[in-house]
Amino acid sequence: MSVIDNLIELRKKTGHSQEDVADKLGITRQTYSRIEGNDAPLTTRQLDTLASYFGVPVEEFFYGVQNVDKFKQMYLFAVNQFKKAGIPKTKLAKILYFADFYHYYNNLESMSGVLYRCKEYGPLADAFLEITDVLFETGQIQIECLSLGAQMISIPKQLNNIDFSLLSSDEKKEIKTICARWKDSNVQTIVDYTHKQKPWMSCRTNEVIPYELILQENPDHVF
Repeated sequence: MSVIDNLIELRKKTGHSQEDVADKLGITRQTYSRIEGNDAPLTTRQLDTLASYFGVPVEEFFYGVQNVDKFKQMYLFAVNQFKKAGIPKTKLAKILYFADFYHYYNNLESMSGVLYRCKEYGPLADAFLEITDVLFETGQIQIECLSLGAQMISIPKQLNNIDFSLLSSDEKKEIKTICARWKDSNVQTIVDYTHKQKPWMSCRTNEVIPYELILQENPDHVF
């Protein structure tokens, strides 16, 4: 999808009219309509204004709308696969990356569409840290602080009937398969694995990792 396609999708998803957006940009609705029709240019400054208006990173216009609600269900579903001892926070972040990129490898679309960035300890979703805080504050996860700053995440025993309605049966199966693959591996092993993949190796620190890069990966090294 193009930048304009993503802009239109985001505008409609958030319930804004063309006139609302035109007012924010300081132009007429007719001029904005021409932008959506690809008959007038959308400037970099206007993109920055729209990113602030919609409360999203500028990259979302280039990579598409992120389904953060679905990512949250992916997060909880993955943690739920480690009921006994919980899962290290860094390891969880990598499993979610594998789930999104493996799904893209097979379907040319990710599960959630969230943006991942190239970080020191491997790919990390922009939404990961904020969602971790939200889930902890609302009692949907518990966090145990270990030595050297490590954190173990688990689902509280009293939490039942977790909503996974946004995940298809195939998507749940994919996440289960990935969790089983890395269940007995330590954090450093999974981090090192991501460092040897095309997506991480092809990007600079803090750069958004295009999902398309996973298509260049060896089939046996997708997760």
